[in-house]
Amino acid sequence: MKPQNPKKLKQGLRSRVSRSGRKFARRGSAVVEAAVVAPLMITAMFGMMEAGYAFMVKQTVTLAAREGARAGVIPGGTMSDVQNAVDEAMGAANLSGYSTTSNINDLGASDTDLTVSVSIPFSRASFTGSLLGGGSFQISSSTTMRREGLQDVSQAGASGIGP
Repeated sequence: MKPQNPKKLKQGLRSRVSRSGRKFARRGSAVVEAAVVAPLMITAMFGMMEAGYAFMVKQTVTLAAREGARAGVIPGGTMSDVQNAVDEAMGAANLSGYSTTSNINDLGASDTDLTVSVSIPFSRASFTGSLLGGGSFQISSSTTMRREGLQDVSQAGASGIGP
């Protein structure tokens, strides 16, 4: 075994120390990068969850308006029937704090179109409430259907059978 040159030995020790120092520096930069990126990723994840839930609520509100209109267009349908159908659809999704409006009480004997509107504040239909600025935004839907059991005045006599 040959004796080593002391200058080379010192250079070898320095390189080992500097190499290990670089490893620690690399580990430190990874921790800093993770600390910067993790909150952004978590915020993006919660944003996607919030958007998905808002879309589900919009679909539920649309379904509730449609079900309310279907309950009101049958002969003898009342505002109570409309409200019960909307309550059932919104209750299935555990949503509360919504409002329902309809023109069913204003319809005359010859009026054919029934409209039902359902709306809910975004703050009642989100995980964060008004934390992300959705306090005054409304999620709403309106459905118009033709009433059943009424003879269409424009079609009367169009069949060729008449006086």
